[in-house]
Amino acid sequence: MMYDLIVVGAGIVGLTSAFHYVKNNGGKVLVVEAQAGPAQGNTARSVGGFRMGLFTSSINRLISETTVKYYLDVQRGGYDLGIHQIGYLILLDELNYDMYVQRVQELFRAGTAKLLSRDELKSKVGFIQLDLVDEEAQLMGLRPIKGAIFSPFSGYLDVEKLAMHYYEKLVEMGVEFKFNTRVERLKLAAVNKIGHPREPFAWQEKKIEAVETSRGLFEAEKFILATGAWSQELLDPLGIDSYIKPKKRQIFASPAGGELEAFFNVKGFNDFGTLPMTFIPRGPFVAPRIRDRSLWMGLSDDIGRRWGLDFEAEDLFFYDNVYPLLRKIFPVIEGVRPQSKWAGCYSINTIDENPVAFRIMNLIVATGGSGSGVMKADSLGRIAAALAVDRKEVELYGGVKVPSTLLGIRERRIEPEMLVF
Repeated sequence: MMYDLIVVGAGIVGLTSAFHYVKNNGGKVLVVEAQAGPAQGNTARSVGGFRMGLFTSSINRLISETTVKYYLDVQRGGYDLGIHQIGYLILLDELNYDMYVQRVQELFRAGTAKLLSRDELKSKVGFIQLDLVDEEAQLMGLRPIKGAIFSPFSGYLDVEKLAMHYYEKLVEMGVEFKFNTRVERLKLAAVNKIGHPREPFAWQEKKIEAVETSRGLFEAEKFILATGAWSQELLDPLGIDSYIKPKKRQIFASPAGGELEAFFNVKGFNDFGTLPMTFIPRGPFVAPRIRDRSLWMGLSDDIGRRWGLDFEAEDLFFYDNVYPLLRKIFPVIEGVRPQSKWAGCYSINTIDENPVAFRIMNLIVATGGSGSGVMKADSLGRIAAALAVDRKEVELYGGVKVPSTLLGIRERRIEPEMLVF
């Protein structure tokens, strides 16, 4: 059977790409996924955090905020995505304070972020330690906290609920899914075949003819590759580079009993009475999760963390790296022992840590969330769907129109993000 489009990967980007393609073009579409169901790979391992009004890069703001606005409207329309706008709180030490404050002046003027003084921070969060002047703190590279940037509209959502929103719509549209089906190869062929067993030759125009899978061969006119951290496994044999590499990220969760209840008894930040998701730049984060009343903790390590697929969460990583830093800033964490842990892989774009979406032959590559894939997925899916039908322009949610090459490799014009934490 010949399909109009085959989407490889049923993570959040594959789902959004398939949804917007079928919504705009119809046709016979197949989504092929190695896991037993939708969004069971790295999407399921995501924190699901989203920034709203907390990017300095105009393109970051555009593709994330149009995406998040869509999610918010879906939830307002009655479909529960588990959205909790508890806010983001970025702690600023004496060394980084002036640099970060200078970078986000536009956000302060727009009202999407607020600057909190040290005194305001202490009055709202009585259990936070801001001094950090002792020998142990200095040994760990911690410095006194001078203030914080607060983003009231940011928060998190339930990534499984989000995936089901798109999946259910796709099933209603008649899209076919093949789960437990691993794509082993993108089969290259000549556009104009001459019947030779060794073609395609270097001088022939080429295309992707089919996907070879664990359950057979499936042919299509066009293909969207949305396999995230696994992208280069299928692209390398073709000589195509998406500039994506996988790197492990880990999350550790503990029930909010005893002293940890303090994180759920904070006034003045949000309607839920919790501390916002709190970040120490280039350090750990802590995220109060309301529905299961637990505390999620983690740290994105770079130098010393090898590139590659690795899904094993490490107890020692928490006790050696995450716990010591968080305990100094939040002494109530003393003695915490996570009861669950998991690991996933960021698909990191090594150029500028933004998604990529480009077309080569009849193949569209949409990947490289770089840790913010969920909050940019709807826009990325719209762009991938437009590329699949050679549209020069794509309309993001809310009516904003951008070139479909916005996230391409060769015509890339993305300003660096200055608010990195």
